[in-house]
Amino acid sequence: MNRIPFMMLLMVGLAGGVLNGVVAQTPDWLFVLEGAYVGRYETPISNGDMMIQDARWDGKRNGKEDGFVLQISRESDAAVSKEAQVWTWDSQESVLNLMVLEDGVRKESQWFCETSGPATILTRGGNISQRAAIIRMRMERLPGQLRVQEHANFGDGEWILQWRYVLDDFMGED
Repeated sequence: MNRIPFMMLLMVGLAGGVLNGVVAQTPDWLFVLEGAYVGRYETPISNGDMMIQDARWDGKRNGKEDGFVLQISRESDAAVSKEAQVWTWDSQESVLNLMVLEDGVRKESQWFCETSGPATILTRGGNISQRAAIIRMRMERLPGQLRVQEHANFGDGEWILQWRYVLDDFMGED
């Protein structure tokens, strides 16, 4: 048996395995969810103004190191709402699986990802108010700040803001 082709085949196989391991890793942009953030949650209202609520995100890595668990709370004059989210990276499909638990109701979705500079765009199909839509969530990590906003397109080419978080790094008191 000729040793040179065998060694080349072995090296190509090992390199393929290493590269496959690199591709399968949790993407760097997902780590922006780790930590605590405080700020505001904004939703557009009919007259063109924004309804603003205080907001807090607390994110921790999950046990498998392939995602994060978030606790999100929003506070208005009337009440405090809380939800839990689990963001998990599916390395086989290269998509983000998002599970939301709010008011005892579980909702799951799958998002396609595209990263450009400090921003990541997550895209999926869905429906809003019984209307089919393309939904985009933009996450942008800036120095000391995380911005997350969701827009929807109902087929007319116009992207309509659904909600927006503007969050600052939370610095706990000493």
